[in-house]
Amino acid sequence: MRQCPTYVTFLAAVLCLRAASPLTAQQPDRARSVAFIDSVVNAAMQSTKTPGISVAVVRGGDTLVMKGYGLSDVENGVRVTPASVFRIGSLTKQFTAAAVMKLVEEGKLRLDGTIGDYLPDYTGPGRRVTIHQLLNHTSGIPSYTGLGEKFWGRSRLDLTHAQMLELFAADSLRFEPGYRFEYNNSGYYLLGMIIEKVTGHPYGDHIRSTIAQPNGLSTVTYCDEAPIILGRVEGYEIEKGALVNAEPLSMNAPFAAGALCSTARDLVRWNGALVNGKIVSPASYTKMTTPTTYPGGGGESYGYGLSPGRIGSHPFVAHSGGINGFGAFMAYYPEQQLTIAVLANMGSDAPGDIVSAVAHHMLGVAPPPSQPAEAPAKDLSTTAAERAQYVGTYDLAPAAPLKIRVFEDGGRLVGQATGQGPIPLRYQGDHTFLGPDGSGIRMVFALENGRATQFTLHQGGRSGVAKRVAD
Repeated sequence: MRQCPTYVTFLAAVLCLRAASPLTAQQPDRARSVAFIDSVVNAAMQSTKTPGISVAVVRGGDTLVMKGYGLSDVENGVRVTPASVFRIGSLTKQFTAAAVMKLVEEGKLRLDGTIGDYLPDYTGPGRRVTIHQLLNHTSGIPSYTGLGEKFWGRSRLDLTHAQMLELFAADSLRFEPGYRFEYNNSGYYLLGMIIEKVTGHPYGDHIRSTIAQPNGLSTVTYCDEAPIILGRVEGYEIEKGALVNAEPLSMNAPFAAGALCSTARDLVRWNGALVNGKIVSPASYTKMTTPTTYPGGGGESYGYGLSPGRIGSHPFVAHSGGINGFGAFMAYYPEQQLTIAVLANMGSDAPGDIVSAVAHHMLGVAPPPSQPAEAPAKDLSTTAAERAQYVGTYDLAPAAPLKIRVFEDGGRLVGQATGQGPIPLRYQGDHTFLGPDGSGIRMVFALENGRATQFTLHQGGRSGVAKRVAD
């Protein structure tokens, strides 16, 4: 079975690895911006072999770009349009967080209420974890997407809530709740269950009736396979250099952590409604976009389902999404009232790269220096002794709140970031490994006395040093 992407991938999961470039120019004129966006999208599609991308760029009341590029269905030659509906992966989390905050405003949930308060049959060690800790990824509950074959071996099955909980609920907590940030899909799965328990309605129905329909978001829906969804896009991945259909995934698995789909156009509309107090109160939105510092570190760039950051002196709020066959990224720059949403039918770095390039252009900020062009990817063989040099756990802090475990599986090295699925690593020589085609991941290890002490992770124009820590 092919390795499945998780709902986010390595650096795409965190937004704190950001450029701090100086302001170098005024905002560009409209025609130049549209031409630039077209060129960036076309280049990203070519470099990552992404079949199709949908882009929405809106500044204030002015829609600069709302269009599709490439194919939504390669086998039938269907073009991407603004009406094309993509899976949005972890962009789902901001909808879940907003739904929770609405229930808090209605007095039906408390941020200091615990899992046990709302799911009385939940008897695991995380029973005392609060809603607040689920929202900001500080619960300590193991993320099911980080369980390897225990989860991914069953990810095609339509597992019930009870069966999903069997995967992680009884496991020991990874740390004391509230101690540190660790990106966690289990937490948002549990939030979806709590929403269902409190409202008496399925999560997807609740999102549709309380958020999507009242705000004219006709394409925001739970992305089950069975229903007819007009404009539904097919997902793809690269395997051995060739385009193939994405690995199947039951949409029961991502649930409230990543199971929604949308058009780029409706994502921009959603962001406008959220920012302008039509979804939750301004006080609730502030909570969603305000990070907290924790004793164990991390989390400085995460609120509730949204990540604040800066490009130069300009603040933004953003999130990425990745799920089998799809990638997504949306960012909002409040000073310019600029929203950029990019959806792709391949789980690559393209959406984040496009958003970054367009934002730097629109804000008149010099882009970060690009990485040197990669030589053609190799997949060199390694001996057991060579692989043993790299095996271990590495911490990206303070650049990003992620730990990455490198381990051996079936005679090759595999990397797995906190709360994410495993990905195969391809040896290029000179202590350098690449991730799968389209991932944009490059890891360069430094060795002392025959043992790796750290590696530099490059992905999507961003980089960070991960240092070896005790396992």
